[in-house]
Amino acid sequence: MTLPRCPARRVTDQKNFGGTMLQNMRDKAQSWVAKVIVGVIVLVFAMTGWESISRFTSNEQKAAEVNGTVISTAELEQAVSQQRRQLSQQLQQLGEQFDPDMIDEQVLRRSVLQGLIDRAVLLDAARDADLRVSEQMIDQMLLNTPDFQVNGQFDANRFDVVIRNMGMSSRMAFRELVRQELMLAQLRNGFQATAFATPREREQLALLENQSRDFAVVRMELDRDAVSVSDERIEQFYKDNLSDFMSPEQVVLETLTLSRSDFFDEVEVDESALEAMYQREIGNLAEQRRASHILFQVDGDEAAAREQAEAVKARIDAGEDFAELAREFSQDPGTRNRGGDLGYVERDSFDPAFEDALYALAENQVSEPVLSEFGYHLIKLTKLQSADVPTLEEMRPTLEQELKSEQVARRFVEASQELANLAYESPDLSEPARALNVELETHGPLERSGGEGITANPRVMAAAFSEEVLLDRRNSQLIELDADTVAVVRVKEHIASEQRSLDEVRSEIADRLQYQLAVEQAEQRAGELVDGLRSGDLTAEALAEQLGSEWNLHEAVGRNDRDVPQALLRQVFTMPRPDGAPVYGHFRQPDGSQWIVELRGVSIPEEAAAQAQEPMYGYYIAGQTGEQDFAALREALEKDADVERY
Repeated sequence: MTLPRCPARRVTDQKNFGGTMLQNMRDKAQSWVAKVIVGVIVLVFAMTGWESISRFTSNEQKAAEVNGTVISTAELEQAVSQQRRQLSQQLQQLGEQFDPDMIDEQVLRRSVLQGLIDRAVLLDAARDADLRVSEQMIDQMLLNTPDFQVNGQFDANRFDVVIRNMGMSSRMAFRELVRQELMLAQLRNGFQATAFATPREREQLALLENQSRDFAVVRMELDRDAVSVSDERIEQFYKDNLSDFMSPEQVVLETLTLSRSDFFDEVEVDESALEAMYQREIGNLAEQRRASHILFQVDGDEAAAREQAEAVKARIDAGEDFAELAREFSQDPGTRNRGGDLGYVERDSFDPAFEDALYALAENQVSEPVLSEFGYHLIKLTKLQSADVPTLEEMRPTLEQELKSEQVARRFVEASQELANLAYESPDLSEPARALNVELETHGPLERSGGEGITANPRVMAAAFSEEVLLDRRNSQLIELDADTVAVVRVKEHIASEQRSLDEVRSEIADRLQYQLAVEQAEQRAGELVDGLRSGDLTAEALAEQLGSEWNLHEAVGRNDRDVPQALLRQVFTMPRPDGAPVYGHFRQPDGSQWIVELRGVSIPEEAAAQAQEPMYGYYIAGQTGEQDFAALREALEKDADVERY
């Protein structure tokens, strides 16, 4: 397959740039391989609870089908749930401005499904273009992924635990996912790596990025109390949106948890092992010696080198300064200018003859000429620092902790494996709890979003709502909560989703409609006020008086200014430049209220054009162009693909 060439679409519109542009520039300049390494891990963890990326079967309920590849409803629901959690977390950062109605479920579901369709279409294109990924490249990625390492080294057992917690059915399923992401990265990189920016484009971007704006803003509050919602409208909304008013599916969970710390009281330290470790530790505490030397290279005449060394030694014995003589005579370029100083030395760092002579010296004593493979040396012990050796009792707490940690680590691994085996073999969790002497805990009822404690962990909730645990009523596989904690879960009770009555949701619907109507009215009134400002029928002072508020003036505000809300800044920088008279506009705030803005002026610093020479501007434009071309490719491929949504 030959990929269609997309027309280059350059980024010159100021609305495409915000306060994070410079960071985006840096991101675009990074290695695509590094991005893939991070992206694969992010993608996989986002899919926690999926059984496998390739587990498409004909009997599953379909959400969509792309060129014969099925996207199941289970996959869609899991992806929607994950995206909903992320959006909720982001919106909650708004504090009092957060309103749950800001998440439109239908829009969210369509967006997530479209993302899954896009991925399937692009994978087909990558395969048709014969893009390939070697097994060696996948191996290297896995070996270098920190999530699969223990003490900086790849650990096969940890790899198995992690991918099992992700819902991967096998190592091969995970490798296939990695392969797909690398293929998609190759496809994307083909556009990003070949895009470029002209000098004129870089200059335009520099001018846009560095401009500042003078503006005034007044806030028009959202007045919910001014809006009334009739019973008829509430009832009609309920009938039209029955699917939005289902009770959430819930589960009551039983959990068994093992923590590494639980085993510290179970292990005892053998006194002989403690003594042996103590001897090893103090054996590493050696005295420290600082040395200097003067080197006389042989250069084929050993006798001459020794004669010179003896002559310099005689001058040292006569009272001349060792360091000064080293600067004059030493043939070691690395230490000569430092007066021969080698710093503090350790055993087995030098020639054996050199070390034997050094360790035979007293402090400030100078050796006789010593022959090594480098030539003759005069060695001076400049400082001797004795080791401070602690007693066994002083080191006992530390040594006991270390010895216990080794035993605990082994016991934790053994117990974890025993828990996994018992959970697999037992019809419930009572037998594993008894065998391991672990308390069986009950939680819930809980929705898919989870609760507190262990049920706040997305891996736990993904396992609880998996087909194996929820429908087949089996104990879960071993779940790694963190490096020191594992758990298994079981559904004790499943509460299916049911249609909620109108009486149950009446107030909820009323609040939602009231909010929507208030937003619409605020939008309409703000538009009318701005029209009055533009026509001259309304003055800025009169508008502020009507709103019972004041204009707030902001001068010389740049795109990255942190004293102005970023949502407002983004809108202000989309407004056209004033041409003699102020420019007016109104924009919705995150809470539904309105900003009315008077843009008074735009300024560009003289040095802005010179900054266009900085490479980051070119990287950013090329990256944006590549992204746009890639998006155009995706649209073209989907248009030609056989896509069916159910």
